[in-house]
Amino acid sequence: MFMAGKKVRGGFYGQPPSLTDLDDGNLKMTTDFRRVYATMIKEWLGYDDTQAVLKGQFETLGVIS
Repeated sequence: MFMAGKKVRGGFYGQPPSLTDLDDGNLKMTTDFRRVYATMIKEWLGYDDTQAVLKGQFETLGVIS
């Protein structure tokens, strides 16, 4: 995922995928997409109850300042 904007903390987040440890020829996911959603809901929209939206608690990535 690519994010841009004044409030985005630049850099790489999560672990890079392995080019040799593949899943049926495809790269394996290294970051749960629900963490990205939790980040946007909590840090961008300012809504703290991510449980209501995502049906679980997920750690944010800390990309929004």
